[in-house]
Amino acid sequence: MPQSSHFDNGPHLLEGRKARLTINTAWLIKLRWVAAFGQWITIAFVMFLLGFEIRWQPLATIIFLTASSNLVLSYLFESLRSRELKSLTAWETLLFGVMLMDIGFLTAMLYFTGGISNPFAVFYLVNLALAAIVLTPPNTGILAIVTVGCIGLLLLAGYPLRFLGGWQIENLVTSGIPVHILLAGSSMALVTCAMVVVYFTTKLNVELQRKEASLRLNEIKQARSEKLEALGTLAAGAAHELSTPLATIAVVAKEVQRELEQGDVSAEIKEDISLIRSELDRCRTILDQMSTDAGQATGEPIVLLSTQTLLDEVVQRLEIQHQHRVKIVGEIPAVEIHAPLHLLAQAIRGLIKNGLDATPLSESVDLLLRTTSHDLVLTIRDHGTGMPPHVLARIGEPFFTTKEPGSGTGLGVFLAKNVVEKLNGEVRIQSTADIGTTVEVLIPRAASKNKTNSPKNSRSDT
Repeated sequence: MPQSSHFDNGPHLLEGRKARLTINTAWLIKLRWVAAFGQWITIAFVMFLLGFEIRWQPLATIIFLTASSNLVLSYLFESLRSRELKSLTAWETLLFGVMLMDIGFLTAMLYFTGGISNPFAVFYLVNLALAAIVLTPPNTGILAIVTVGCIGLLLLAGYPLRFLGGWQIENLVTSGIPVHILLAGSSMALVTCAMVVVYFTTKLNVELQRKEASLRLNEIKQARSEKLEALGTLAAGAAHELSTPLATIAVVAKEVQRELEQGDVSAEIKEDISLIRSELDRCRTILDQMSTDAGQATGEPIVLLSTQTLLDEVVQRLEIQHQHRVKIVGEIPAVEIHAPLHLLAQAIRGLIKNGLDATPLSESVDLLLRTTSHDLVLTIRDHGTGMPPHVLARIGEPFFTTKEPGSGTGLGVFLAKNVVEKLNGEVRIQSTADIGTTVEVLIPRAASKNKTNSPKNSRSDT
């Protein structure tokens, strides 16, 4: 049944189609190099180790043509990959032509090495298996028909090899093929064919799955970015629309409070007016926090930062009453990162404030910095009551908060994750009941001047 991806020209499907063509072409090029090298090894083995006489001149010519065409394919591959999506049809046609040519090369080699009696005729199956993965269904069908025709030609004609006897379809009974040679060759051909099919199809599937996972991750990041922009628009609109009426109410409340202080009114009424003013201030604070949390500084440039600079920005901009409750554990590693200073520091402060809110006033929040071979790891550990699994699973959703109504916007963790992941970092959260919550912020380190070519290892401790 035809797959819709070959006929639908939607932008997302075209991107996926190009990704598949890129992977398939890269692996087809590798397989053709392996085939050319393997053919040389087989010819040398038969001639020099087994001592059989074969016509190596036409075989060498076929191998040379295979290698030359693969060089051309490699060049065209780089050219097509850099073009727009409109060239995908031409790309698919090119692959069809290459695999059709490979069928011709295989048929020619079999013709000069015994025809259909050559056990390696089973490699037709390799070409068909790869065609089913690489080509469109119509082109695969055409290639299958051509393969059947080539097999038919080899049944009728073939350059005989002395050690295979004078085999032809009309004198099968009297051919005199040595059974042990035929069985050994057939077994070797079947094993080799199976290994090639399994290895390359498995590799292709792994590459496709990895590409699809990458596309899904990009879609998630894009959705999160769009959600962040919507939040910024919402916060800016709310702040703009509510600032004027809140200011008016604040002015009126202040005038009423002043008049009441001069008159003879009860203390309860004066307290109510004070409460109105304090709640107005609280509403304005929440609006300001939403505007800040929603990324007013998202246009901030990315600069090279030292760990000490980032730490100073995080701690010094905390409220004075909270600064002494943040305990820096261990030494501060002397590494650098690429990040927007104020935006990243703001995101980390939001995570620290969450820890401070969860920790009793008599205790502090631990802040630990360490490095791995690839990352700067900033660990925030509080001493609160922790979170149950069902709550922990929702941490990071926008507007989800465990705080009392009015005490938080539910955007802190969401925005911190968004900022860190845009830097190709990661935020990990672990929580244990009655022990507390630990948040790890992993940010890629800047390349060292002395180790600019060092490989990017996995996220493991040094």
